[in-house]
Amino acid sequence: MDVEITKLNGESFRLSDYDVTVRDFDVSSIPVEGVYGDVEGRSGLVNYGAEFGQRTITIPIYTKAYDMGDYALLRDELFGLMTTSEPIYVREMRRQSEFNTCGDVSDDKYVGGKRYKVRVTGAYNLEQMRIYGFGEIMLETVDLPFAESIKTTADIDKNGLRYGDGWSYGMGLLYDEESHKYTHTGTSFKIYNAGSVPIHPFEQDLKITIDDVVGSSEYLQLENTTNRSTFRVTEGVKSNQTIILDGANITSNGTQYLRKTNKQFIELDAGWNEFKITGASSARVSFDHPFYYL
Repeated sequence: MDVEITKLNGESFRLSDYDVTVRDFDVSSIPVEGVYGDVEGRSGLVNYGAEFGQRTITIPIYTKAYDMGDYALLRDELFGLMTTSEPIYVREMRRQSEFNTCGDVSDDKYVGGKRYKVRVTGAYNLEQMRIYGFGEIMLETVDLPFAESIKTTADIDKNGLRYGDGWSYGMGLLYDEESHKYTHTGTSFKIYNAGSVPIHPFEQDLKITIDDVVGSSEYLQLENTTNRSTFRVTEGVKSNQTIILDGANITSNGTQYLRKTNKQFIELDAGWNEFKITGASSARVSFDHPFYYL
């Protein structure tokens, strides 16, 4: 087994690069934390819903030094690698089988195209047994508790869906070619969210680009009829305008544009999302976002 670690600056390495052997990659489920209230004179509690808490990942490891003196150097190097206040991304790697077809020990492979944004939590130490050191690295998710795809729908639009190139089985992807299209022209189309988590632009990455608008004189509206989320421009849109919804930021040809809209945003449900455009005879709409998983 192995773990690939990628820093926010793009620097990437594996624990095996530093003579650290990974014994497991133990991912917890996402804790569900109920929100309740008291009402005087009422039995029990009032249910206000629930929230997702932080997910934890435990990585048991051991190291093998050259000699007793080298052990301390190896220990300090590990601490230097993993001790950071910034979040990091981690990917799980496992051997598909103990041996390959040639009888050699098989190589570690990525487990799917998912990663977790995490931070080391608490202190950890290595229990020394001569030249060996045994310990556990504890991680907790940062921002959101979900796993996310390392690639986005823009990669599918550009290169198609190729398994092994950042995509894998178990990621909710379909064989249906229509589900691989994230740029559409016209007034109605479908977008497939292969993740198991809905996408909200205030919480997750979601970039929507609208351009090549034809026949818009008074307004332009994009509606997700699956969940009724609606984005509306309150004036006519010209064919040379490029409107971008990037999270909570809305621009038109690079200029802030929120004031010219209904100040609402598009959300995506898990699975298929049906869209329709009104106020124009045609427009091109592109979606760029990763998928998120429980």
